[in-house]
Amino acid sequence: MTELTATTAEGMQITVRLPDTHTWIRESLEKACAAEARRQLDAAPTPDPAYSVPRAAGLLDLHPETLRDYMRLPDHHSRLHYMPGESSRGDRVLLSQIHDWQRRNRTDAAPVVASGPRTRGRRPGQ
Repeated sequence: MTELTATTAEGMQITVRLPDTHTWIRESLEKACAAEARRQLDAAPTPDPAYSVPRAAGLLDLHPETLRDYMRLPDHHSRLHYMPGESSRGDRVLLSQIHDWQRRNRTDAAPVVASGPRTRGRRPGQ
């Protein structure tokens, strides 16, 4: 038996039990579940990764001190906004700010794409 449970907006819970012998029931449930998962993923906020200044400079093909100079400009200039850390080593630049800065300054560099998380340890194959 396949159980399908739903909760209404009023908080009432409905459970329907269906036999597993019909493939169309299973296919319909899988399609409905996949559609709901897609809807929830589309509605979920996307992460905004934060990069250290040296890594952000590497992504923008700039020297880290040049990037720090852009971060220190007054607000009326086209400065790069960042999240200050306890020291300059802790400063972080959000990916959304990098994209915004690239858009405002019309840089020749390709738009920065979020990379996967970095892990510490040995590289594969070593």
